[in-house]
Amino acid sequence: MSMLVFAVLSIPWTLSLAQDETAGPARTVTVTAGRTVPLKLRVAESTKNLVTVVTLPAAIAHVVSAWDAKDLSVEQEGNKLFLKLLGKVEGHLDVVTAEGAHYRLLVTPVQGPSPYDSSVLLEKAAPPADPSRKPARADGALELMKAMRLGEAPPDATVRPGGREVVFSSPDIDLSLLWTYETGRFRGHVLEVSNKSTSEAFHLDVARFRGERQVLIGSREVVVGPRGFTRLYLVEWK
Repeated sequence: MSMLVFAVLSIPWTLSLAQDETAGPARTVTVTAGRTVPLKLRVAESTKNLVTVVTLPAAIAHVVSAWDAKDLSVEQEGNKLFLKLLGKVEGHLDVVTAEGAHYRLLVTPVQGPSPYDSSVLLEKAAPPADPSRKPARADGALELMKAMRLGEAPPDATVRPGGREVVFSSPDIDLSLLWTYETGRFRGHVLEVSNKSTSEAFHLDVARFRGERQVLIGSREVVVGPRGFTRLYLVEWK
């Protein structure tokens, strides 16, 4: 996959879903904070236009994607997301609605006769019993993520160097802190992911670095060559 892409997709895409015997029934998923929604997508075939339609609770404002265009086609119209999987690749897709809500989707490929999701409706969970509690809005998180990727300092942010301190280490990779961003509501981290192997590429699954207070996560690349490195971007609530 290529560099992390922050795309505001606004070009309508009118498509007819393929009439396929393996298309699963439409399903409804109740989404709660911090939950990842799994999606099973059929890998596209030359003779069939296999599209999965995800309907969100509100109009889509931004789609945050690290996918390469040759692996996943993403289009949006209103509150609908049209996904077409072009390669046998698994990964995450983050969507921010006009209400400021963040939804994370996990795309998993299926092939052959295996059933796949043709239509998925996301519904918001019921509000908490305490009426005084209001759901936190993620306004400003996407802008902070963009600034971190571009190496810029937003006007309301304080930026501190991380000194390349190793904050995570495994037999496969080292994770070093490059920069920390602080705003009134969020804390962002820019980290360097180093592949320790001298012969094998490392496939970075950003989900393994997910935390309870996390708002957004993304990487510059998801495949890191032998002795290579990439950057990981994390935004969390303070």
